[in-house]
Amino acid sequence: MIVYILANPRAGNGKAVTIIRDIQAAYPQVEIKSYLTTSKNDEYAQVETILSVFRKESDRFLILGGDGTLSKVLSIWPKDFPFAYYPTGSGNDFARATGIKNWQQVMENLLETAPLPICVLEVPSGVVVNSLDIGYPARVIAHSENSAVKRWFNRLKIGKLTYLFFGVLSLLNPLQLSVVVETNHQTVALDHLFFLSIANNTYFGGGIMIWPEAHVTKSQMDLVYVSASSISQRIRALLALLVKRHKASPFLQHMTAERVRLIVPHETVAQVDGELQTIEQVTIRCQTRYYYLGKE
Repeated sequence: MIVYILANPRAGNGKAVTIIRDIQAAYPQVEIKSYLTTSKNDEYAQVETILSVFRKESDRFLILGGDGTLSKVLSIWPKDFPFAYYPTGSGNDFARATGIKNWQQVMENLLETAPLPICVLEVPSGVVVNSLDIGYPARVIAHSENSAVKRWFNRLKIGKLTYLFFGVLSLLNPLQLSVVVETNHQTVALDHLFFLSIANNTYFGGGIMIWPEAHVTKSQMDLVYVSASSISQRIRALLALLVKRHKASPFLQHMTAERVRLIVPHETVAQVDGELQTIEQVTIRCQTRYYYLGKE
């Protein structure tokens, strides 16, 4: 058996290289080969290199990085090849939902347990491991990226306040969407849309709960949306998310589906696992993957 590790050394806290060394020291009896990404989107080339020597029946594969690294890797990693994951990013919502606490637990799952089926979201551009969001969450990230305010906050060492700053500005912004959502069983036209999250996971945004029953082990996606015409309604909807009063809120709406077609009237920015994409029409399906989840 060989354990292949693909790591993004720049993700989040930058501890991937240290973790690899700790794993090698703790498991001297296991042959470990590590591959480090060296540039943006280098995950694709590194996966191709690993696949050229990987033996499905005997070898193991471990990903170290953030949610964005994980979704990029799974976009090219074969569907029927199992994988393990340890978070070294900043949001780490996938790890939070699957109960990952330390790399020792991940290695135990990898070496001693059988992989279990989970659901990720399949989109034309690849794989979504947490959520695809349009509206408010995407606008916050879009305004924050490469902004002078973000650079200024970083110089003052208060960079984490960037998203709070643009979160407030985007909340006051009256821009709203009209979207058509086609699911397995119905077609819904949504007007005055504040935000829409399509998820196969419990969390997004660094630990905010999307929906209480959402989980990667379910072969369905959860759609949570807010149609609100006033700032008061938008604030109350966000507060319901933050204090986990999802089902009690009259503004948070929810549905489940195995397939979703999303139609917006013009190109719209979407947040996909912490990164931005432009969409106009997109079909999203549940895709089965095999993950060393261990005992929950």
